[in-house]
Amino acid sequence: MNKNSLLVKLSESAGTDFGRVAFDKQSLVQRVFSAVWALESEVNSGGFASYLGGSEAETASFAPKALREIGAVRCAAIVEKALQVGASGETSALSVLDDQFTAYPDDLTELLFAYVSSHPETFGRVT
Repeated sequence: MNKNSLLVKLSESAGTDFGRVAFDKQSLVQRVFSAVWALESEVNSGGFASYLGGSEAETASFAPKALREIGAVRCAAIVEKALQVGASGETSALSVLDDQFTAYPDDLTELLFAYVSSHPETFGRVT
């Protein structure tokens, strides 16, 4: 079973509110999924500078809480630093944080999959 493929499939389905329902209208469980999904996608494709300035910026302030909710405390600390640095506009410092985040000090796929699996009332059975 490829957990990442299952999460991608879930993100593109009606099983999540990601990309379909305004972030502030989503339930807490859905916001956790959406924030982690948006964060990882955006940082992987364009770094924190892209994430903090992009369309997913509305999820940024919630991302550390979402990461802690799934057990990704080291990634949460990196995102909090990025939020602080992003406010100062220092892009070279964001680049260092990009590298720290993409080194995956927490296994986001495993943690997000476990989170989704623990909420079948929201996401259904993920298999």
